[in-house]
Formats: sequence, C-alpha cells, structure tokens
Amino acid sequence: MVRVENMHKRFNGKAVLNGVNMSVHKGEAVALIGPSGSGKTTLIRAINGFVVPDSGKVTVGGKGINYRNKESLRQTRKKIGMIYQLFNLVERTSVLENVMAGALGRLDRGVDFISSTIGFFSRQERGKALEILGFVDIADKAYERVDKLSGGQKQRVAIARALMQEPELLLADEPIANLDPKTSSNILELLLKINMEKGITLITVLHHLDSVMDNFGRCLPLKTETSILTAKHAPLPKNASMTFMNLKGRLNAWQRKSAFYKAGNWIFRVVPFYRHSGHFLQDVPSGYRDAV
Repeated sequence: MVRVENMHKRFNGKAVLNGVNMSVHKGEAVALIGPSGSGKTTLIRAINGFVVPDSGKVTVGGKGINYRNKESLRQTRKKIGMIYQLFNLVERTSVLENVMAGALGRLDRGVDFISSTIGFFSRQERGKALEILGFVDIADKAYERVDKLSGGQKQRVAIARALMQEPELLLADEPIANLDPKTSSNILELLLKINMEKGITLITVLHHLDSVMDNFGRCLPLKTETSILTAKHAPLPKNASMTFMNLKGRLNAWQRKSAFYKAGNWIFRVVPFYRHSGHFLQDVPSGYRDAV
C-alpha cells in the first residue's frame, strides 16, 4: 500500500530524514514512533504530498507520487485521509457541515464540486455524513457548533470528516496528543475499529510507547538521521508454543480492551482489533500477574 525508498529531506541545512525506508501493506495498522525532531510528521506529510522530499521515492497504492504534477498529486490525495493533532475544524460551523466538507477531497471538478465548495451538498452526501457520524458515535451532536464540543468529540468529528473522503489510507498525526488518557484510549480504539471493519490502511504517529504497546502489533521506530527499522515482537520460545496454541483457541480476538491471560508460566496479552498478529508475548508488570 505504502512504500518509502531512500527518502532524504533537509530543512535549513539540517537533515530531518536521511535515507528513510519503510513499507506498509494494505489493511495494516502501524504506529510510527520516535523522539521530537526525528521527522515523523515530515514523513507522513511527504506521503500525503504536503512536503516534497529532496530525494527518494514514495509509492501509494502501487503508483509513485509525482510531486511536480498538480493533477497527479490531487488524484493521489483523493485516496488519503488526514487526521491532525489540532483537529483543523471550522469551529463556527456545525459538526455536520465539517464532516460533509470531507467530500471535497474526492469530488472531481464539476457541478457537484462547485456547489459543495459554497456549502450546498446533495441529499446523498448529507445522508452519508450522518451515517459516518453514527459510526464514530457522535451523531447526536450533528447540528451543534464545533466550538461547543470537547477535545475528544472534536477528534471524532475530524475522523468522520476523513472517512467522508472514502480513503484507502488514513494518516493520523499525533491524534491523541491533546487528549486525556481515557479519551486517548477511546480514540485509538476507534481508529483501530476503522482499520478492522473498513479495511483502511492506518499509519499513526504517536509519542507514548504505552499507547503503542497496548494497541498496535507493529511499530516503525524513527530515530534522527537514521532509517526506519520494522520492529517485530519477539517470537515465542519453542517450549512455550504448545501452551500458547492451546490457550489461543479460547481467546476472543475481537474484545475491545487489552487483556492478559496466564498459561503455565507464561503471560499473554491480546491486543484489540489487530488483524495480523493479535496474540503475542509481552513482559507484564507484577501487578498484572497477580490479577490474571
């Protein structure tokens, strides 16, 4: 779905991305982590065409991004939904109007596009926006002004706006940075639900390692002036594999919260909504051991 090859980018003479390589398959949900200044936001903005790399190649959906061709770039962006740390909503308008504006990202130039730019959306687009608001669990706020909402509610609106675009890829730039822990967990759970139920590829920039460990089975660590390395959870020891397989058949992989299970001398965590490797071994604090 997404491939970055040997990307370099400098700002004011300083290397922000230096030979970055990464690959994300269709339908995956991955977390991009790293310290401040390591280039996480620059990387996903380059994937979306907002930042032009100095060198290297970015492929989305099998097609290389042509940063010099505006029409080609627009066609690429139609496939990509963006979720921002600061929401980027029009706060003096309603929730519904903000969500319907997401349709502008996929409409071709024509009567529908022109009418939508001045706020006249079709009945079909309005119905779709209401349906999406129901999916993200904020339909009851459809006609309220955005500036009356909490931070978590605003992020749900921003997610709904991105879904309105009907994207194949979602890029979330620190979507929980300004939220409290409980709301952060709920927002990440919603993003993973979208990945699982709608099959949309998800790349999320995160700062907090705990959020990654609790929700993502694959992370891409990015260090300053180095390439990305795919981080994989350690395989199970051979002498634990049979115990694990016996346990695995009894677990509910669709549960909505992480849970720990004990099998012999091993502790296992099941991560919610993770498609490819939802079961893996983790080190567990002693407090959890007593509760399992």
